[in-house]
Amino acid sequence: MKKIYLSLFILAVSYNLFSQVPEEALRLSWRVQQGTARNQAIGGAMGSLGGDATANIVNPAGLAFYKTSDFILTPGWHMLKSNNNFRGTSLSQTQDGRFALGTSGFVFGGFGYKSKNSFALTVTKLADFNQTVSYRGQNDYSSFAEPLADEFAASGLNIDDALNNPYISLPTKMALYTYLVDTATINGTPTVIARSENTSLLNQQYFSETSGGITEITFGIGHELEKKIFLGGSIGIPIVKLDRNSYFMESDASGNINNDFNYMAYRENFSLKGAGFNFRIGAIYRPKEYIRLGLALHSPDILILRETFKSGMAADLENHFSPNSGYDSVASSVFTGSETVNNRYTTYTPGKIILSGAYVFREVENINRQKGFITADIEYVNYKWMKFGPNGDVTEETKAPFKPFNQAIDAVYKAAFNVRVGGELKFKILMARLGFAWYGSPYKDSELKSPKINISGGLGYRNKGMFIDLTYVYGINKDVNFPYRVNAPRANTFAKIKDTGGNVILTLGVKI
Repeated sequence: MKKIYLSLFILAVSYNLFSQVPEEALRLSWRVQQGTARNQAIGGAMGSLGGDATANIVNPAGLAFYKTSDFILTPGWHMLKSNNNFRGTSLSQTQDGRFALGTSGFVFGGFGYKSKNSFALTVTKLADFNQTVSYRGQNDYSSFAEPLADEFAASGLNIDDALNNPYISLPTKMALYTYLVDTATINGTPTVIARSENTSLLNQQYFSETSGGITEITFGIGHELEKKIFLGGSIGIPIVKLDRNSYFMESDASGNINNDFNYMAYRENFSLKGAGFNFRIGAIYRPKEYIRLGLALHSPDILILRETFKSGMAADLENHFSPNSGYDSVASSVFTGSETVNNRYTTYTPGKIILSGAYVFREVENINRQKGFITADIEYVNYKWMKFGPNGDVTEETKAPFKPFNQAIDAVYKAAFNVRVGGELKFKILMARLGFAWYGSPYKDSELKSPKINISGGLGYRNKGMFIDLTYVYGINKDVNFPYRVNAPRANTFAKIKDTGGNVILTLGVKI
């Protein structure tokens, strides 16, 4: 297998922080630009262009180009196909289509002294968590129970004490309860063992089904300082909802029926809900009538979150208890005292810096005489800026439990550049558009190649105060999935995830 190392292994410090692993922070932070159908057709580039409601979530200075008022609605339909590869075994599946909501709402232009102010109130689904991940394969290198045995061994506790210790993770407690992890005397030395390592070959399979997303309500203001300078700012309220059911199973593939291991299975139901806020500021400078240069700064999303989860584990150890008797199972409630565990904490996504430029063909005040444009955005995002923190008082004591998780984020992720380019040609009342977007991999390890690519095209119609835009976006999204992590310098096994599919987006708009 490929040798992927993490400088810091994190499974969990305690069940009170179990789900705050680096992947959860990335899921909330690694996003592809969303917007109206027009914006999506040109690759999502909106940092210097203006005149579109998407400016409210990219560079609010673009709102200042509005001299009239619009109401827009942007429904969409997303189709997805997955191809996953785990240790040489590929699995393809087509996922159900789903509804999406691009930037929708109101933009009020031409207010105030000399009609230089604009306001916007929009709703956008910034992230879509709907995904099914499924893979399977054979593993002769590591086991799910290996890191659990390592955690128990490192604690220095006996089994009874570990089962009642709040700083031992729930999966490790479950493994001890079912005797999947145990102690044994080998060559006269007491040793911690994981019985799944008794076999030379394991069948492994993973399945997860995730739903939900991040929907943001955004209020923005744009102001034309003078004909060459446009300024803007916006405040967003992101609302998070995520539900995930996951399942992992490994079984003995060696054919040996007397090694005290037949199979183990772990299941988890996880839910995350919450809301937060962010702000964006931006400027667009027009040194010449046909050139626009944009700069936008996005603050982190500060998200106040509440997670709930419950889990269970089962193990069949063949003849370990007695002839034909080795099965046991346990639920997380045995250790938590309740069916579900509830945690509250704060997550910070990384901020963004966006530089942009646009060239407008035949730039004149009468937009009906403009012939089109080309535009591009370069976006900088440092995923090492993601972090977890406490709710309420922020002190060294309250931050201490989150420190290992933030160190893990720093060890795994890096900065990335995202590039979006696009253009439009106008033919009186009809427009044709093309776009391309590249989102760089957030992973520090070069072997975890996970870019996201969008290729888009669309048509637009504008006439008598009404406009209709239709866009198709073809996306290629690559990622990796770790079913579990082992301690360095051991190598981690992972699945390569590749999602491809189309997104049909329609924007309906009317002047008001």
